Amino acid sequence: MRYTLIPIAAALLASCSTLPVPGVVTNKTSSAEAKAVLKSSSASSGDPWKKYQRVEVSYDGKWSTIATKVQPVLTDPTFRKTSVEVYQPRLGKVRQIHSGPAGTKEVLRQQRQIEVKLNGVRSSDHEIQDASALVADAYTVFLFGSSWLLEHGDELSLLDEKSIAGERCRLVAGRLHPGLGNSTEDHFIAWISAESGRLKRFQFSLNGLESTRGADVDVEFKDYWKARDGSVWPGHFIERIQRPIPAKAHDWRMTSLRLDGRLSTVGSSPVSNNSRTASLGVDHSMSRLTRGTRIYRHSRH
Repeated sequence: MRYTLIPIAAALLASCSTLPVPGVVTNKTSSAEAKAVLKSSSASSGDPWKKYQRVEVSYDGKWSTIATKVQPVLTDPTFRKTSVEVYQPRLGKVRQIHSGPAGTKEVLRQQRQIEVKLNGVRSSDHEIQDASALVADAYTVFLFGSSWLLEHGDELSLLDEKSIAGERCRLVAGRLHPGLGNSTEDHFIAWISAESGRLKRFQFSLNGLESTRGADVDVEFKDYWKARDGSVWPGHFIERIQRPIPAKAHDWRMTSLRLDGRLSTVGSSPVSNNSRTASLGVDHSMSRLTRGTRIYRHSRH
């Protein structure tokens, strides 16, 4: 299903977006300065894409009505309410268990291959497979940030600086080839704090699904948490459609995190100004992905 807006209305709404368009300005060869900005940002987060063999995370979120109306297959709100996800960077493998009112959706993504099961039954629907591949790849970027982009991005260039909530950011534009999901190519803009080096916003094109080609969205990262080993992770994610229909799409939070199975009960420090006192507590609940091990849950007090 394509965006259900007539072209004139979509064009008028698109004019309201004030963010630059991914892919408009690119270089054929990567700028050394742009790459250096990404490298510094990756280091500031602990370079998690290279550092860990296995990262387990869970999320809980809410979709906006407009997002579910214009993109029901991609948002898939009847299955995608909460999730438990396992990332194995060295194997290029992602496994996601999504849960919602309709039941359970299991996604296995590895080396550009995709397998989707709905309540245990394998799906052969190509649109569902394309949407699931796009989600798996995009969420890999959201979690690993600049560390992943440093390894996979090319044709990097620096754009004019901009600010988010008064925080000055350096903008690194680049290309992903292959793109996210089953896309041949996508473009992105990474907003990196000039002060902390953290990735604050990620803009990207959505060429991996036929119904979203030509559209772009952004995800803003908030409430960063610092694990005892020094790695830094975003805890709050806000996704907005930029084109063709500027609107908030998705708001979700990290509810648990486990890194290579090495952590015990540890303290955690919030590293953003708008975070409250926090700790990483132990969640003894078990899931299909983590049975027999402990998960580390953000608890606020």
